[in-house]
Amino acid sequence: MVELSYRTLYGKLFAALFSHFGIAYTNEIEDAIQNAFYKALKAWKPDKFPDNKANWLFIVAKNDLLNQIKRQQKRPMQACVETKQIDENLNEDLRLKTILLLSKSQKVSYKAKVLFILKNIFGLHIKEISAATLIAQEAIYKSINRAKGGFKLSLKNQELASIFELVSEEEIAIVEEILYAVFNIGFDSFREKNNCIVDEDLCLEALALSKLLSDKFGRNSTKNLLALFCFHIARIPEKIKKGKIIAFFEQDKTQWNNDFIRLGFHYFEKPNILNKYYIESLIVSKHMTAKIYDATHWSEIIQLYKIMLTLSDSPIVKLNLCYSLSKLQKQKEAIALLEEVERELPQGHFYFSLLKANILDNTNNESEKLIHQALENTKQKIRREYILENMSLGF
Repeated sequence: MVELSYRTLYGKLFAALFSHFGIAYTNEIEDAIQNAFYKALKAWKPDKFPDNKANWLFIVAKNDLLNQIKRQQKRPMQACVETKQIDENLNEDLRLKTILLLSKSQKVSYKAKVLFILKNIFGLHIKEISAATLIAQEAIYKSINRAKGGFKLSLKNQELASIFELVSEEEIAIVEEILYAVFNIGFDSFREKNNCIVDEDLCLEALALSKLLSDKFGRNSTKNLLALFCFHIARIPEKIKKGKIIAFFEQDKTQWNNDFIRLGFHYFEKPNILNKYYIESLIVSKHMTAKIYDATHWSEIIQLYKIMLTLSDSPIVKLNLCYSLSKLQKQKEAIALLEEVERELPQGHFYFSLLKANILDNTNNESEKLIHQALENTKQKIRREYILENMSLGF
């Protein structure tokens, strides 16, 4: 079964079952969906697939869930929604509504909401979430389990039907942050089973839901988030060539997708109040349109990253600032900032190791150790080959 089917359908199945059975049955819904995918692996043959895979999975998951409820006898079966009504609702993608509903909970922390949604709406694995959020895997498990209890207390009387009319600016901002995280996980994938650094389908899922969010609420920040996604997607054709990673500044710009570039500039909009999506889109667009990457270019990029740090005190933003400082030959300033960032990142962080090795003199023994550390921290053949062949070119 392809990854797209799992990721996309997992979220759609979860949202559809959640809308009928509610937060009280979260564990059972998760089990039912996993059981449905397991049965599909056993039942589907290369020459024998159901005409509608989504409906097949939904019916199996729904029946499994109903059987779980009946066995547990948590409530009379007649209280459950009728089968016909449930089946018909799979035709509507309820993921955005479900994300917005979950974002409304006053009993669950912002962090726990994000982690729960990444897992259950986007089908992301705990290891992927950990890499993207810099949160330890065990802490993620605990946070998600606590979130289930909080959701049960705060959402038991909430419904999806009118959710678009009830959400606040803060809740929309949470959804933007979630879609931003999902896109980044797809755009820079570390999945060991996937020998490619881009999960294009996951990127397009984040784009589609962001477009729906923008259409519904028209926030400037969402438009700039869309612009950022489009600029990145435009470069996907050049990120991998003949099974090898092509560094950004080595890519053939003529091979970028011009339709997505134009779409990015269509959504790109200067806000009255700065937001991080606007600044990040501005940085990417300047990199993409620059004729030369000289001192003037890097000075401007450095200033933009410093502005971005006032909006998002992220160690990843600091890493990008370090890289930009090094391009302007400000090695001492870059290394000083790296020492600060090192305290904020997990030990042996992949990009920290590569960046510090890149900034240090190639003859420095620490540089060699950092490269070996980066190699130890990735199992992807394509990344390992890139490090061994192109480390001197940067990343």
